[in-house]
Amino acid sequence: FQVLIDWINDVLVEERIIVKQLEEDLYDGQVLQKLLEKLADRKLNVAEVTQSEIGQKQKLQTVLEAVHDLLRPHGWTIKWNVDSIHGKNLISILHLLVALAMHFRAPIRLPEHVSVQVVVVRKREGLLQTTHVTEELTTTTE
Repeated sequence: FQVLIDWINDVLVEERIIVKQLEEDLYDGQVLQKLLEKLADRKLNVAEVTQSEIGQKQKLQTVLEAVHDLLRPHGWTIKWNVDSIHGKNLISILHLLVALAMHFRAPIRLPEHVSVQVVVVRKREGLLQTTHVTEELTTTTE
């Protein structure tokens, strides 16, 4: 994670933005907006600061649509959405950042074949059922 945090902080150094924890700093769309604007060299038409949850989700939706417009033509599989990012789902945030880093050819070395074990808990008929899923975050650098 630290390589991604360092990369974001390097990109946004002029904005005086410092990311310390991915889930806490990226969920509302503010930092993602600044990151995308800097990387893509274009301004997004969104409100600067939004406090309400609805406002945050609207802003995040606009930012993610801009990300999708960039990535979709290149065949990226989108493994995140507004609810997962706003819900501070670290796996979704990592998928998004890895895709952006690779798309913009970030000057960082992402380790190959990184995967994490995710525990999925479902409630069925009053009982909690858990399953383990392996989520691949990076493959090769090709």
